[in-house]
Amino acid sequence: MPETAKPAWNKGRVVGKKPPLTPDQVALIRLLLRQDKAWRDLALFNVALDTSLRGSDLVRLRVSDVATPVGIRELIEIRQKKTGTRHARPVQAALSRGARDSLQAYLAAAPKPLHAWLFTGEGPRWSQNHLSESQLWRLFKSWLDKARLDPALYGLHSLRRTLPTHIHQQTGNLRAAQLLLGHASIESTKDYIGTEQAEALDIARRFHL
Repeated sequence: MPETAKPAWNKGRVVGKKPPLTPDQVALIRLLLRQDKAWRDLALFNVALDTSLRGSDLVRLRVSDVATPVGIRELIEIRQKKTGTRHARPVQAALSRGARDSLQAYLAAAPKPLHAWLFTGEGPRWSQNHLSESQLWRLFKSWLDKARLDPALYGLHSLRRTLPTHIHQQTGNLRAAQLLLGHASIESTKDYIGTEQAEALDIARRFHL
């Protein structure tokens, strides 16, 4: 008997690098979260964008990473879990005014001691545990749904890529993107945000036959 053909593993899936969010998409998600008064989610979204952290590092932030007894930090330093053993220098990130304001609103609505996890589940049962990466992904999908964006087109790395990609597109400064991402090699940054592919497509658009 002839063997039954197996469906391709990627049938119905979007494969390859997930794109970053555009500035308009970022603004829309922020607006929707503000309208819902979803202070934790708004703070989480803003911090994810400003820090460009991997999901595993984002969900393990402590309150002390972003706040002091007198207020929200403007500059934070995070030792990334994946690269911490190879690189002594932590990754630095500047929190925007919007991110600081959303963190302040979130911590005012749900006060936490400095040693506590920053982003936790909601309700007494879950408030002592940090979000898991799967919970972070579900939240991100819910934000995309609110904005009527197809979750199949995006991933958590879309959040990580958004700010470095935008900075490179606006300034051409690849070194800044490398520092934000905490990459040891600038070649890794080129590959991660797809700079060479984007530049090739831009040139092709200008030189169509």
